[in-house]
Amino acid sequence: MRLPETRVLGAVIFDFDHTLTDFGRGVDWRRARDELVALYDATGIDTAAVTRARGSLTLIAALDAAVARRHSLERAYATRVEASRILERVELAGALHASFLPGAAAVLEEAGRAGLDLAIVSANAASAIRATLDRLGVLERFVVVVGRDPCRPLKPEPDMHREALRVLGCAAEAALGIGDSTNDVRAALAAGMLAVGVAGGESPPEELLAAGASFVLADLTAAPTLLALWRAAAEDAPPLP
Repeated sequence: MRLPETRVLGAVIFDFDHTLTDFGRGVDWRRARDELVALYDATGIDTAAVTRARGSLTLIAALDAAVARRHSLERAYATRVEASRILERVELAGALHASFLPGAAAVLEEAGRAGLDLAIVSANAASAIRATLDRLGVLERFVVVVGRDPCRPLKPEPDMHREALRVLGCAAEAALGIGDSTNDVRAALAAGMLAVGVAGGESPPEELLAAGASFVLADLTAAPTLLALWRAAAEDAPPLP
């Protein structure tokens, strides 16, 4: 485990659902799944053979592979773009119902006091994330929102985090990733960042630690104190030789 006590931070990159908000609670995932299956049925593949996959994004990946085998990578990509539009439409409807999770508002305040730049990296649609943040009154606090893009690999690949770092203008070693899943942790580490896990979401604490999280918080209520202590420790640390 890497200890981050004296590393100076310049930015924090958050996951969205199950980390900052309860966004997924208000999304009609069953409707999304039904529409996705209908879309892929139209390609002539046997959707019944792959619909056991859990989660809409996992389902899309499995269906994509089946379309590519039956038709072509180009047909799979075109269908994936339409699938992403379906998800975006359903997610935008769910954005009307999302709320902050415990500690989320406070950690944004502490990050602001610390002068940290903020970003979100999420498999959700960027438009739905922005709509939620705007409704909650915090959209302007985020420099960039990197959402799902048919052309960009999802977490645990580091591409989304690297794009956020590029827009932030922040070196990876000066950034912290916070998320609830092992994919969040692995993506942040692969991008060269530190990672903190949040329990209660997709992955249990022991898996977050095993994936490489420096700390695992019960929820975000402890995050403001962590950031404040982290900042103080970095300020008090002796200069590097």
